[in-house]
Amino acid sequence: MKKFNIKTYLWSGIIMGAFALFMFFTMESQVRLPAYDSGAPSPRLLPTIFITGILICSAILIIQSLVFKKENITVFDWEKEKPMLFIITLITLYAIGIIMLGFVVASIIIFAIVLWYCGERKPGIYIFTAAAAIGIYYLFKYVFYISLPDVPFFMGG
Repeated sequence: MKKFNIKTYLWSGIIMGAFALFMFFTMESQVRLPAYDSGAPSPRLLPTIFITGILICSAILIIQSLVFKKENITVFDWEKEKPMLFIITLITLYAIGIIMLGFVVASIIIFAIVLWYCGERKPGIYIFTAAAAIGIYYLFKYVFYISLPDVPFFMGG
């Protein structure tokens, strides 16, 4: 199971079609209509146009794959893709970590893991990365006046 074929037209059509349907049905609760009619276009107009375009393109991909047997097959080699999937997982954990742990703590943890994974063993670069995370935090907070998520007891927030 180290290599397998992916029918990209079929799976792209299915995944993006499911995503578009999900977005279409959740748009009502996410994009509110104005309290009164001002004659301007609805705020749901552009999202509806884009979602409809995604649904049409998804249907075309599925039809090309199933009806016309036109397909683009990609070979997924687990050994080649494993490092990038690990990095994607770390980026996802970083996004969650920023919310749960704050920018500085999440940055120090995740970037230390990335440096270790890439083979960096010198302690100086880890210290520099931690200092850069703290510096960026204070730069955004006190120079740009943009607050990054923080843990209140850690950075005086």
